[in-house]
Amino acid sequence: MSTSPIGRRTSFMFYGETKRALAALEKELKKAGLDADWTDIIRALVHGTPENEILGHAILRDAFERSPAGVGLEDSHVVPFRMNPEHYEKLERVVNRGKQIDIGLTIGTLIRALAASKPPTAQLAALVRALNDEYPDGRALRWQKRGS
Repeated sequence: MSTSPIGRRTSFMFYGETKRALAALEKELKKAGLDADWTDIIRALVHGTPENEILGHAILRDAFERSPAGVGLEDSHVVPFRMNPEHYEKLERVVNRGKQIDIGLTIGTLIRALAASKPPTAQLAALVRALNDEYPDGRALRWQKRGS
């Protein structure tokens, strides 16, 4: 098991809607007394959400993004991100399960789906705490990476 939640560097397509959803979750956690930014939220959601649930969110998200009422691309950009290799592999398994049922998901779709899932604040706070308990050095390492 990796000791850091930020071992693998990757990038994802984010839409304005994704950024707003993550900002709202960040604000709710702050109100609940938990200091977590959007990267912590994504890592916690990936870490604590079962693969079947991620797949369900992603199928709905993919359908929404492909619909005429889907997201606008004018506010989109690629976001670099560091992720624990085990979490990345978990997302790859979900993408592969989607392929088995003829749904072409990407890891970016999974991340956007988790951000849009809007879990209750108490549930999200528990996921963030569980991530921090399992990877206690994660925040310190994340801040070190920002400075380099």
